[in-house]
Amino acid sequence: MKSIKRRDVLKGALAGTVVGAAPFNILKAGASPNSKLNIACIGVGGMGSSDAATLSRTDNVIALCDVDEARAGRCMARHKHLHKVKLWTDYREMFDKIGKQIDAVCIGTPEHAHYAISMFALKREKHVYCQKPLCHTVNEVRLLTEEAAKHPKVVTQMGHQGHSGESSAIIRDWGLANTIGDVREVHAYSRKNYWTDKPLAAPSQPPKTLNWDLYLNRAGKIPFSTSYMNREWIRYSHFSGAVGDMGAHILDPAYYALDIRVPLSVHADVKIPAMPGSLPRAGVITWEFAARGKKPPVTVKYYLGPGIDFPRPRHLEKKRRGITSGSVLVGADASIMAGSHSQGARLIPETVMKATPRAPKKAFRCKGRGHFANWTLACKGLDTAMSPFEYAGPLSEIIVLGDIALLHPGKTLLWDAKNMKITNDSAANKSLFMRRINPRDDMKWI
Repeated sequence: MKSIKRRDVLKGALAGTVVGAAPFNILKAGASPNSKLNIACIGVGGMGSSDAATLSRTDNVIALCDVDEARAGRCMARHKHLHKVKLWTDYREMFDKIGKQIDAVCIGTPEHAHYAISMFALKREKHVYCQKPLCHTVNEVRLLTEEAAKHPKVVTQMGHQGHSGESSAIIRDWGLANTIGDVREVHAYSRKNYWTDKPLAAPSQPPKTLNWDLYLNRAGKIPFSTSYMNREWIRYSHFSGAVGDMGAHILDPAYYALDIRVPLSVHADVKIPAMPGSLPRAGVITWEFAARGKKPPVTVKYYLGPGIDFPRPRHLEKKRRGITSGSVLVGADASIMAGSHSQGARLIPETVMKATPRAPKKAFRCKGRGHFANWTLACKGLDTAMSPFEYAGPLSEIIVLGDIALLHPGKTLLWDAKNMKITNDSAANKSLFMRRINPRDDMKWI
């Protein structure tokens, strides 16, 4: 895939006028600098509640939706200005009733539901902001990316907010300028990981405030357990993968600066296997990428979870502290070291940082102050989205392949991207993270 380039931000803008702060509807009118989007926030029982609050500062949040009314109520309680916004349970019913009023959706559900809701919105020509990772399985990512390409007027964005920052742009500038020489290895680190060594709580009846069938969405039917509640779903493979929570942030500098897209293979070393149905406590994941034009092959290693020794960056001075969350792009002459969300990027050693002239500004700089503002302005034709699905899709595939490797450790899995197949391990190729085994009537959900 080609890297993002600045596009004519007004290209494709629809004809029409909008006066003052009137709502903006992509199907009816073009954008003006003073127009506001009508946004529906789906999944507000956690981070989605703060997402809704953030979006409401600049645009109209006209609907909230969550399958767990009790948790959504608790999370939205601190956002008093949104208390009068109706809370829906079923996004499909919400669209049946007020779909014509909705311009855009922000999706903050568990990742197993990202595909169906994003696809639902895309097919209705609604702009989509979806939290990371983009989808739960490889084929969901592929299908969603392909669908987004069919709707050029719809603005999509994946929520890895560091990508819109100046530090991220500087990292790409360095990569384009070959500032540190050929990069053949990348080391990425995160102590943060979600896992469990506790047995699953016995099946029970879901609370009356939770629609369990809606919660499962397309995922195969399993009994309700209290173990899944209050964001604990993130510890279980039925709903989530270990790599995506921080990997979307931490792997992005290498993905962006080096233009790595399709891995040749993935391998994971895991000392303590995961509990059945859950995710490993820790592991080291290795992806191999082929040469890209004049750029050499790259090995990316992700040290994930507690109790793992992180290698000290080759170019880091002896008395200088390293990082415990972030990534290091190791070049022939020096390295780029950045924090977990691409922040604070520096060349190491410091002598190189001080002696190196600033690279030419070739990476796109968005107008919005932050990832949400970048998206909402892009929806109005006033900016270009930093992480549209065409960009976020291949990154999410890399992430999901890492999840597969963690659950099938000790073997180098060979990846045939064209045919979307792991060619040398039938069990890994049948993984839940490869394709959803039980789609539960796809069209019902999209």
